[in-house]
Amino acid sequence: MTEQVAIRLLGGVDEVGGNSVLLEDFTYDVKLFLDFGIKIGNFYECYERGQHPSCIEELVDLNLIPNEDSIPINNLYTREFENAKVRAKAIKNAQTPAEKHMIDQNYPSNLDAILISHSHKDHYFGLSFVNRTIPLCTGEVTKKIIMASCKSAKFSLDNNFEGLNWHTFRTGDILHFKDMRIVPFHVDHSIPAAYGFIVYSSAGPIVYTGDFRMHGPLSHMTRDFLNEIKTNKVCLSISDLPQEQKSLISEGVKVLICEGTHIQKGMVESEENVESDLTRIFESNPFDFILVKYDRVDWDRFRTFSHIANKYGWKYIITEKDAYFYYLLNKGAIHETMMDPNILEDDHIYILKRGSIRYKWQEKIRQIIYKRGKADRFLEYRDLKSLEGKFLIYITHLHNTLMNNLDFARRGLFISSSIDPYSEEFFDNTQTIRRELEPYGIPAYRVHASGHATPHDIINLIEEVKPKFLIPIHTEHPKFFRTLFQGTNIQVILPIKNKAFEI
Repeated sequence: MTEQVAIRLLGGVDEVGGNSVLLEDFTYDVKLFLDFGIKIGNFYECYERGQHPSCIEELVDLNLIPNEDSIPINNLYTREFENAKVRAKAIKNAQTPAEKHMIDQNYPSNLDAILISHSHKDHYFGLSFVNRTIPLCTGEVTKKIIMASCKSAKFSLDNNFEGLNWHTFRTGDILHFKDMRIVPFHVDHSIPAAYGFIVYSSAGPIVYTGDFRMHGPLSHMTRDFLNEIKTNKVCLSISDLPQEQKSLISEGVKVLICEGTHIQKGMVESEENVESDLTRIFESNPFDFILVKYDRVDWDRFRTFSHIANKYGWKYIITEKDAYFYYLLNKGAIHETMMDPNILEDDHIYILKRGSIRYKWQEKIRQIIYKRGKADRFLEYRDLKSLEGKFLIYITHLHNTLMNNLDFARRGLFISSSIDPYSEEFFDNTQTIRRELEPYGIPAYRVHASGHATPHDIINLIEEVKPKFLIPIHTEHPKFFRTLFQGTNIQVILPIKNKAFEI
């Protein structure tokens, strides 16, 4: 029998992060990627903070992004930096999107699209290097977060998201690629606008969960996704849907590509518990200042700390870079959750200035705050020693400027609230921070809720979906799936990196 579909995992195999799934449908003549990430831990093993790759070939040689010579994709990567002269000009002058698109226009790709499930770097970071003619399909807020991260950092080869061929969607939209249809559907995760995908291939429905959980504030979204998988309501609503596709749908899910970050361990937790635990700390709080650490893109955690600070009359202090990032997310927000906190209106949020203006984003956030008549919300680092009242400071790491301006005669506390023991955005430096603070008599707490599903939620979802084939991804323990589903009608396929599984 001729194979109709091939699924090739180029990342996320025996590891957490770096999801990159190449799906080929030979009958429909469609090639697309489900996510295009880089495992961030591996990236920072090769490049220290502040270092950047010099060329795309370097990243390929380090096995951080796929080698297009080993996959059936032509011109996957941009030609924007194909020689040193072009690269130097691009970095100096930051070419316009139109110019970048024209460079790649002469090198068309046979890849139909790249679909991005959410805006954690381990799922989208490879986009910085792709051909600008390739369609990139993602949620509207997902694109907004990616571009906010890009604009609030210095331009570099790995922070080069301008000129991409964006196509945005909302939950329940139907994406068409020739005869293939794909339905994106929201799920709950530790970041806004996370999606799973139902791919209606010529071999039957293929489901990609992306990253999800069932214990967050939007757990009903994951349940919505599961209901759509079972009912196919959106796809079946197409009036001219061919009978052949209806028959394939009636046979059930052919393949489930399921995240399994925590398949080997679980904890009963929730975002509500995070807020209640923090409330208990503040109700009997003997500290004068608190250093808090979490992933900047975790909007729910930012909101929780902001609300707690405001409720108890504390100042909440963030950097200019953070302020500009959150301002971009606030700007033009149509969802109420993305309007709270509000960088311009919430006067308990203070902004740390660091020296003279060096970057465009520094200039912009200063102009925006000054124009709103809120200059009193800016602080210099030297102000921290004499700052009246109690305050929280958001940190991602410790640096000399901060440490030299904290008054350690006052009582301090460190709260680590990153989503998981590792961090999807940065290497995990929590232990380093704890060790650096110990000599100053600063205790450390950990208050968190995972962004990933527990073992029982993963198992229950799989049993409800009842796929013919199950492919674990985003996990260091794929063999758990084989053990858990032995003796069932679900065939677990343990993926081998770069090797195609054919249906």
